[in-house]
Amino acid sequence: MHPRSVLTSLALSIPIVVVALACSRDEASADATDEAQPPDLGDAAPGEGGSTDPFAGIEALHPEPWAAWPVEYVDPEVFAGWRISPTTGKYERREALRLRVDAGAFVLAIADGKVIAVEAGAGEDPGEAPLFVTVDHGQGIESRLGPLSEVGVHPHLPVTRGTQLGLAAGRGLELSVSVDGVAIDPLLALRQPLYRWPAQLRRLPAGAL
Repeated sequence: MHPRSVLTSLALSIPIVVVALACSRDEASADATDEAQPPDLGDAAPGEGGSTDPFAGIEALHPEPWAAWPVEYVDPEVFAGWRISPTTGKYERREALRLRVDAGAFVLAIADGKVIAVEAGAGEDPGEAPLFVTVDHGQGIESRLGPLSEVGVHPHLPVTRGTQLGLAAGRGLELSVSVDGVAIDPLLALRQPLYRWPAQLRRLPAGAL
């Protein structure tokens, strides 16, 4: 073949090769893009061809508090700790949290446990005989509630948080909590903010919430 014919054939074939290479590169880029993007599953329901949400069907865990208030309407009257006695004028330490309640209000167990004692309050009038219920919550934690006019539990009875222990005897209910026999502030066991409860709205200063 004449050299000029050879050069002419090469000149004509070069653009074809370039176009073919460009097309191949575009197809490779398109394939890579398709692989990088997740497949469109449309409105497929979980379990039917998969789901776009990898956590579909898995509910979030909502841990509940260990303890709860012993009454439905929370209105603290006297807190545990040191105070000046209204009768002697001297410093004294209160080991119980006193709540305002209506006589006959339901009194509930603050946490799961087992009733270990139902006894009359020390120094109370034997004729009225208000009762106190002590619950063992395990790990050395005990709670004591009273005075109660009626009791619906007995020693060795297992209870859960919110179980009705009895009815409040008067307009005051005392809650005491101890760990290995040492009294602690009941609020440390409850671990619930007071401002959540309606009874506190009239007590907190304006702008405190």
